[in-house]
Amino acid sequence: MAQPSSPFDPLSMWRDFVSQWEKGSNDMGNQAMASDSFRQGLHGGMNASLQVQKALGEMMAKFLTSLNLPTRDDVVALGDRLESIDGHLGQIARLLEGRDGGAGASSGGTANAIARPPRTRQPAKPAVEVAPPAAEPAPVKAAAKKKSARNRK
Repeated sequence: MAQPSSPFDPLSMWRDFVSQWEKGSNDMGNQAMASDSFRQGLHGGMNASLQVQKALGEMMAKFLTSLNLPTRDDVVALGDRLESIDGHLGQIARLLEGRDGGAGASSGGTANAIARPPRTRQPAKPAVEVAPPAAEPAPVKAAAKKKSARNRK
C-alpha cells in the first residue's frame, strides 16, 4: 500500500527551492561564460596574475642576490650539478671495481693487491727502532747519597 503524502511537507518545499535556485544559477552562469566579454576578462585576469608573479620573482631574485643568498634557481642548478657529479663518481667506482675484480680473479687475487697498513688504533711502528736514551741519575738522588755518606762517618 502506498502511503498518503502529507499536504504540508516543509522539506519537500526546501528541496524544490534549492533545485530551482541551482537550475537558475547554472543557466545564468552558462550564459555569462559563453559571452566574449567574460572570456576577455578571464584572459586579462590571468595575464595580470602572471605578470605580477613574474615581477615578484625578479624582485625576490634581486633581493636575495643583494643579501648574497642563493635563489631557487641557483639551488636547483646546484642540485643538478651535484647529481651529475654523483653519477660520474658512480661510473668511476664501477670502473675501478671492474678493474680490481677482473685482475684479482684471473691472477689469484694476490699479484695486483695493494699493500695497505693494518687497520689498528695504534700508529704504525717505524722500520728501525730507536733505543730510548739512557736514564741519568737525578741530581736529588745524588745529593741524598752524599748526606747519607756524611752521616755514616
